[in-house]
Amino acid sequence: MINPCNSIRQHGHIKQQQQGFAAVRIRTIAGNMTSDQLRKVAYLSDKYGQGQLHITTRQSVEIHWVQENQLKTMFQEIYDFGLLLAVRGPRVMTVIACPGVTLCKRGIGDTTRLATQLNDCVVGRDLSGKTKIAVSGCPSSCAKPQINDIGLHGIIIPTVFEGCVGCNFCTQHCKVAAIKVEEMIPSIDSSKCIGCGACVKNCPQKALTAKRQGYTVYVGGKIGKKPMLGTKIFSVIPEQEAISCIQRILEAYSRLSFKGERIGTVINRIGMTNFQQEVLK
Repeated sequence: MINPCNSIRQHGHIKQQQQGFAAVRIRTIAGNMTSDQLRKVAYLSDKYGQGQLHITTRQSVEIHWVQENQLKTMFQEIYDFGLLLAVRGPRVMTVIACPGVTLCKRGIGDTTRLATQLNDCVVGRDLSGKTKIAVSGCPSSCAKPQINDIGLHGIIIPTVFEGCVGCNFCTQHCKVAAIKVEEMIPSIDSSKCIGCGACVKNCPQKALTAKRQGYTVYVGGKIGKKPMLGTKIFSVIPEQEAISCIQRILEAYSRLSFKGERIGTVINRIGMTNFQQEVLK
């Protein structure tokens, strides 16, 4: 048995403007659900709501018109079905992610795996303020990492190897004109390169390779009444270090923040350099 009282305080429901009714949010992992899970959600919506569903901006499924006096019973049934409630309040919220390398041809990072790991180890952790995490598989940033408290996108830093035959596939696929080929020698303008890895992926001779690959990390972004863009804290971290990096950011935030402060507010108060130093401790 779960403790429904704790679930009601900490997890996904929002009071509707109609007295006595609430919307209940069921969490997804990286926006994914199986057909069996969807059937269970549909059953819950028919039983407790009015058969109406809404997909939230944080990739949760929201069931409307749930009577507040039925929340405990519904939450227990959600738990018995093996579904997950979304998270609310001053804690780590549901992680959102794009499909990433497993499905998208532009993908660099395994976003589903990272979102699954984060769901297991940080989602629901109590903090000074609500904390949103987003993971994108490439610099296209479909999951909008720059407007989340912690955001990551996959990145490849290319380098020239050998074997260029002057086919210019790399220049044709580079959307920011960061690469030129002269006399079968590619050159990369690092000031233009965004790290999408298109040149590496599309070079038939493998004359371009990944010098570094992993995630770019942003902190301090948010929307709301006073929106702000996140600041790049790490240009490239290896994919296998993403979890520990996020945990260090959360620990620094926990040490430095006052009640109700978001990460961006902490950074504005103490400065990015000081925050980064705390993360690196």
